[in-house]
Amino acid sequence: MTANVYRFPVQVLFGEGCVKELGALLKSFGKHALLVTGAGPTSRSPAVAVLAPLLEENGIALSRFQEVMPDPDMETVERGAALARERGCDFVIGLGGGSPLDAAKIIAALLANEGEPASWEGVGRVPRRCKPLICIPTTAGTGSEVTSVAVIKGGKRGQKMSIVSHNLYPLLAAIDPELTYTMPPGLTASTGMDALTHAVESYVARRAWEPTLALSLRAVQLIYSNLERACADGSDAEARRSMCMGSFLAGMAVTASGLGLAHALSHALGAHSGVAHGTAVAILLPRVMRFNLEACPELYRDIAATMGLDVSGLPARRAAEAAADAVEELVSALPIPSSLKEAGVVETSIETLAAEAFLNTRLRSSNPRDTVLEDLVEVLRAAQ
Repeated sequence: MTANVYRFPVQVLFGEGCVKELGALLKSFGKHALLVTGAGPTSRSPAVAVLAPLLEENGIALSRFQEVMPDPDMETVERGAALARERGCDFVIGLGGGSPLDAAKIIAALLANEGEPASWEGVGRVPRRCKPLICIPTTAGTGSEVTSVAVIKGGKRGQKMSIVSHNLYPLLAAIDPELTYTMPPGLTASTGMDALTHAVESYVARRAWEPTLALSLRAVQLIYSNLERACADGSDAEARRSMCMGSFLAGMAVTASGLGLAHALSHALGAHSGVAHGTAVAILLPRVMRFNLEACPELYRDIAATMGLDVSGLPARRAAEAAADAVEELVSALPIPSSLKEAGVVETSIETLAAEAFLNTRLRSSNPRDTVLEDLVEVLRAAQ
């Protein structure tokens, strides 16, 4: 019998204003920090105004790298690492959504390892522990601040590649719901649906077990109940806090259990069609749930009950269908596209997208239902 393993080495601060408490902790990381942010609004996040004086008060120099675009590529992370070496940075702070946090992970790994990041694609291929890394999310979505995964463009196919290694774990994550208050409704919706997809896919994943199941279900409950509220009123503190907690718990679950087809397909959509990751998984999730439900209807019944649906007395399959229907209704109520056509994906690209996603054997292998190429084509057609 193979033993289950759950590793969680990240120290987490959670709560409103917790970024302001980082000063004493940062002193132990080094004398010069590289702050990695996006090129847009995150470079002007209120957290930057808090961090700069905190670092200065504790005798820590600060260099900034704010070139990260959505879906960062190999060239971007290599420029960030070059800047860090040039300035003598000995630790990295990632601030923003999933893209800056993933970029910060690879930059920190490049500071501790030689070679090309493309050679790290897959599981367990980063040779040495990355330089000390602190992650501060400004969205409630990817959970990257507590995972051992980074997704960047590049690799053998020049497409999105996943690098998974315990050597990528941040040492510290500071999750401050106040940093999400200014997120616009569209971004709140797409990142929130990414978090919900993490929760749902990790619950039905083949490697899921008792600790991850509990985390995933609680994440489903928090996110499903609060996403519309957070979109409607960004300053709703309770909804924002619940979204951040749900994203965090889903990130913890994903690390051990894995994901599935919605993520395999979304990576192909992002690389080929430029669809934002959160939007892609939002469109795909209900269709993937319907495809998978025959493999594990009882698990989807659990999800339906956790979402507050009245499924008492229903057969497991019907309850599972109700869960998929509810997720589809949620997406339709959010300020994001609810079909691939609305997202600008042309039908003639479906077979190419399916073929690219089919190469993602890691995500397909954790999906609860076995797949052949035609299955992926059908899921994409259902989402069109």
